[in-house]
Amino acid sequence: MFCPECRQEVQPVANCCCHCGASLEAVATAETETTPTERVVQVELTPPPKPCGQLGTEAGQGITGPDGGKMVWVPAGEFLMGSDRDVDAYADAEPVHQVRITRGFWLGRCEVTNAQYKKYCAEAGVQFPEDSNQGDTHPVAHVSWTDVAAYCRHYGLSLPTEAQWEYAAAGPEAGQYPWGNAWDAKKCGNWNNPGPGGSTWPVGSFPQGASWCGALDLAGNVWEWCQDWYDENYYAHSPAEDPAGPEAGTNRVLRGGSWSLDHGDEFRCAYRGDLDPVYRDDSRGCRCARTT
Repeated sequence: MFCPECRQEVQPVANCCCHCGASLEAVATAETETTPTERVVQVELTPPPKPCGQLGTEAGQGITGPDGGKMVWVPAGEFLMGSDRDVDAYADAEPVHQVRITRGFWLGRCEVTNAQYKKYCAEAGVQFPEDSNQGDTHPVAHVSWTDVAAYCRHYGLSLPTEAQWEYAAAGPEAGQYPWGNAWDAKKCGNWNNPGPGGSTWPVGSFPQGASWCGALDLAGNVWEWCQDWYDENYYAHSPAEDPAGPEAGTNRVLRGGSWSLDHGDEFRCAYRGDLDPVYRDDSRGCRCARTT
């Protein structure tokens, strides 16, 4: 018999793999008698649950996700979503409304990197976006919503909903930026703080910009596609619990701002972006989520 995790041969009577410790719980056993001294045992195994399929215990708890990226735990809770700033750019973020996230979820600690996306392309037999030509530790770019949704499905993950994204960024205290209420260009990748190649930074370059749950780069570097369809008037009638966006639309939501922007308002947790789901450019990427 072989361990379903490390593929090493183990004894079928063991409860766990002697090589990697994976569970070898038998769900069905059939025995076939051959001789009085010889017995063949056939065992069907239930693979152990993936880490991101289990509940976390506290905000910021870390695991490695199925795509190899680090993920952090975002516990259930409530926050004030949206903004009441009296500027045209925030008209679609009104009204401010109470939202409850009823189920904790895992969120990518950082944005998906070029290295992770290359691995996916090799596994799935799809073309890597050649224009995403920064280093392997930089966030993948030149990917559409359609591209990254397929990436997530490949690993049993999803894109975060717009509400999950803002909750992970702003937290129960509804901070204006992931790190607090004051704009600081040195805490994220932006036009006035460009990366070594003049655009993005390697993911995780700004630990001082971490959100309350330990997620990094939620402001700047690349815009992040969310699961939701976009509706500029959605907040006026969205549900109070686990809003998932409109049932249909033309554009998909983007959050977080990017290296190509220079105005602090565009990096606020409540700031909303939207684009056609097939659009690609050098400032659009993603991070993954998994709701348990």
